Amino acid sequence: MKNLKLLLVVFAIIISSTVSAREIKSLANPDSVSVEIERILENVKLANECEPLEVTVFFSVSEDQKIQSLSVSSSNGEVNEYIQKQLSNRLLPAESWMKGRIYELTVVKKMS
Repeated sequence: MKNLKLLLVVFAIIISSTVSAREIKSLANPDSVSVEIERILENVKLANECEPLEVTVFFSVSEDQKIQSLSVSSSNGEVNEYIQKQLSNRLLPAESWMKGRIYELTVVKKMS
């Protein structure tokens, strides 16, 4: 039984490190964050939105390479909250992101 518990703990650690590695890979540079925002917008169903939606994201990078001080600005409050929840505390690779720097990214998504 003790060996089974140990095996489960090791398996959980392997899975969590794989998930963390995937997060780092997906947000490797500012362009990849823009792509991530576009992906998030595809998952949001907006009623009566026919005009393009412009979303601007401001954030800085913490000492532990995570998105912090996240601010999202668009004409839709629900979208702002959703994007903020999806990007908050996401891990960023050290080689592409400067700690303490403030980033501003704007994405314009044509809504259908």
